[in-house]
Amino acid sequence: MRFICLAGAALLMSASLVLGDTQEVLFPNFSDTTGLQLNGSAAVVNTSDGAVLRVVPATYSQAGSFFSTNKLQATAFSTFFSFRMTNPGGTLFDGPDNTVPGADGLVFVVQPNSSGAGSVGQGIGYQGIANSVGVEFDTWQNVYNNDPSSNHVGIDLDGVVDHGAGSPFTLDVSPDFDNGNIWYAWVDYDGSVISLRASESNQRPADPLVSRTVDLKTVLEGDVAYVGFTSGTGSDFENVDVLNWTYRQEYKPIGDDGNPPPPPPPPAVPLPAAAWTGLAGLAMLGLVQKRLRRLVGA
Repeated sequence: MRFICLAGAALLMSASLVLGDTQEVLFPNFSDTTGLQLNGSAAVVNTSDGAVLRVVPATYSQAGSFFSTNKLQATAFSTFFSFRMTNPGGTLFDGPDNTVPGADGLVFVVQPNSSGAGSVGQGIGYQGIANSVGVEFDTWQNVYNNDPSSNHVGIDLDGVVDHGAGSPFTLDVSPDFDNGNIWYAWVDYDGSVISLRASESNQRPADPLVSRTVDLKTVLEGDVAYVGFTSGTGSDFENVDVLNWTYRQEYKPIGDDGNPPPPPPPPAVPLPAAAWTGLAGLAMLGLVQKRLRRLVGA
């Protein structure tokens, strides 16, 4: 019986970890998507990484996104997430030698418009979302958008993915995001500057890859916004999986103490029917004992 009680307590602890506190939105995995709206092709998929949120699958012309169902504070924030992109393919190739398959990447988005935002193709689901900031992990070089390479990061505003002449606020990254490895990302906004760090190690890098000064309260036209991710595919594709996600409604960088983010808790193991029967029996026994004590005056 002691084992059963401990197992029940472990289940409750797992649930509380997922819920987090009022300042922190925490998804150590996506076995439970309460608090999120999934759009388009976005779906929970069980992989070797556990229950992940696949924003788009590796097939042609997909659009997917997921956002918080409620608006969150966004005048200052810190977020950490990990993602994996696999099975790049398609009918077109990009890059300097026209041999690179796979598209189009992932965007972390803060926007006040709708929890159902997102679109298909080269805009990575972010194109056209007004009053927004998007931090992109782009795996396709669109010459019409002045992309610097077929694998780069960027900080965009107002749903505009055209980086302009000289590609400001972007940076080439190597190796490719869709190399099948887990990537870790940290995005922080201190109320003035938004910065992005990314690595194949879960140790927070000392310096950001790219930063941009933004008056986000003016961009959002308010203090709160829907927060989430978008992706899209076109003539090329890849699986885009978000493995876990933490969002703090304050500027408090995750892993800034030099230590890696804590590992996610192990998935809760459902109790067998017999265990639930035992728990119910314990509860009933407790009620009977309490009633007997009242009768005998104990």
